[in-house]
This record gives sequence, structure tokens and C-alpha cells, in this order.
Amino acid sequence: MRAALASTAALLLPVDCVCCQRPDSTLCPTCSKAMRTACLHPQRVEHRADALPVNQLGEALPVIAAGIYDHELAAVILAFKNHQMPALGKVLVPALARAVFTAVAELADPGRPVVLVPVPTRLRAKAKRGYFPLGVLLARMNRSRVLPERVLVEHLVRYRASGQFASAQKGRGKRARSVVRGTLDAPDTRGLARMLSLEAQVLFIDDVLTTGATLAEAQRALADSGLLVCGAVVLAATPAPDPKQGVRSARSK
Repeated sequence: MRAALASTAALLLPVDCVCCQRPDSTLCPTCSKAMRTACLHPQRVEHRADALPVNQLGEALPVIAAGIYDHELAAVILAFKNHQMPALGKVLVPALARAVFTAVAELADPGRPVVLVPVPTRLRAKAKRGYFPLGVLLARMNRSRVLPERVLVEHLVRYRASGQFASAQKGRGKRARSVVRGTLDAPDTRGLARMLSLEAQVLFIDDVLTTGATLAEAQRALADSGLLVCGAVVLAATPAPDPKQGVRSARSK
């Protein structure tokens, strides 16, 4: 019966794999397996971003990525974020959760709670998509209870009203990305007060790491809060392919 229903759905609502365009599946089994394989081993990627904040020793904010923005992972992220396919979040959650576990183990003080602080999206982008991609992933992670008990989630950083309409940084050079500075703030909220009382450490969470300018701005926004930022987690790290040119499958190499 399940197979019959799937066949009927494929006739009424035809779909293609977002990676290889094979019909009758949003993500075919072969591409799904390739994406999972690419995300088995989260890795440090701060060396890929030249605009990350640095500490007094000149060391960049440590960032752990679930994978590299290429091949199947890039295609799934693009479809999830920009092609109105929030259901693909269930495919990305295991990869993101694995990266969070790695970051908590490698970057955080084991004796203190960790708060995941999502990098916000602009209202214009949220309105266009109809959802907040990171919010979808974090909600799925909470429902499935895949996070360690000492890991919390709080939306502590937001865009300033004047920063909502700043140009997106994608495709900009290093100097042009300075427009990001001053666009975020951390309002005095109950969530912030609670995290301070728990002496929680901050792990920023974002979808794709490009230059790191947005993470630098998020850390600047929390600079006066009293919270310690121990690192960041991202789904993928660039260099990214041009979405207009499509994304190659890893099997085509």
C-alpha cells in the first residue's frame, strides 16, 4: 500500500532529486547516501574564512562544519533554503547534530552549559521563504532530542531595524562585507539573563560559512553581554559553487 501511495503521489506531484534530477524523489537514495558519507566527520574550517573575529593571541574563532559546501550537501542546502523545500531539514538534522556534538566536545568547557545561538535572518529573507531555515533545523533537533542535556537554544542576537535591509554579503569582496558591521545587536531579554545566571558558553550556529563576517558581527553584538563565546557550528563551509551553474554530484568526478 505504501508503494502504491508513493507511485500515485509521484504521478500527481512529480518531483526530481535535487542533486541528480532522478525522477520520483526529492532526494534519491544514492544522493542521500553520498551526502551522509560527506558529513560523517565534522571538521575545523576557520582557516577558510578571513573575516572571523580573532582573540588576543591572533587566533580565529574556531568553527566546526558538518561538511564542505559542494556536491550533494550544497544541493540539499540550496533546495532547503532557497527553493521552498523545508522538508529537507530532516536530511540535514543528523549532519548538523553531529557537528554540534563535535563542537561541544572539542570547544566547550565540560563543566558549563552550552547555549546554541542561531545567527538571525533578515525579515525580507524570512518573508520570501516563509520560514527561518535554522529555526526549522533547531526545532527538529529539539523534538527529536538529539542534543546533549547541557545544550540549550536561545535566540539572543537579532538584526537591528536599520540592518534589516542591508545587502546580503554573498558575492561580496572582503572590503564590501564590512557593511555587515553594526547590523546585529543583543537586546536585554529574559533569555540573556537566564544564560548569564547559568554561566553558559555560546556556540553560534549558522548554515554556510563564507568569509565569517556575520559571525564576527554576532560576536561583537554579544561582546558586552558577559557571555563567553567558545566557537561556532555551521552546516557547510565554502568556497561555494555558483547556484546559477548548478551543483555537481560527487559521483561525476
